[in-house]
Amino acid sequence: MKCCCFGFEGASQMAGSRCFRLFTVAAESGEPQFVLQQRALAPGATSPSTTHPVSIVSDTVIQFCPWCGVRLKEWYGNACKKLERLDLRVRI
Repeated sequence: MKCCCFGFEGASQMAGSRCFRLFTVAAESGEPQFVLQQRALAPGATSPSTTHPVSIVSDTVIQFCPWCGVRLKEWYGNACKKLERLDLRVRI
């Protein structure tokens, strides 16, 4: 699969690790959603002890590539399934 840019390629290949990463999930409608995920800690790391609220993982659904600006659904089309990582989605 050809990625739209190097930033997207790196972020999607490293999905699930610390930093900003990218993957897709199927929405309730069945349409793919592109998720930009930020992880503060590496998987399996111990959360810091603090009295303040800390966001360890956050998900943001996006429509455009944050690095090159391409409309993601148009660029990836049917290839979205290859980027799918249901195990990484934040559940509330």
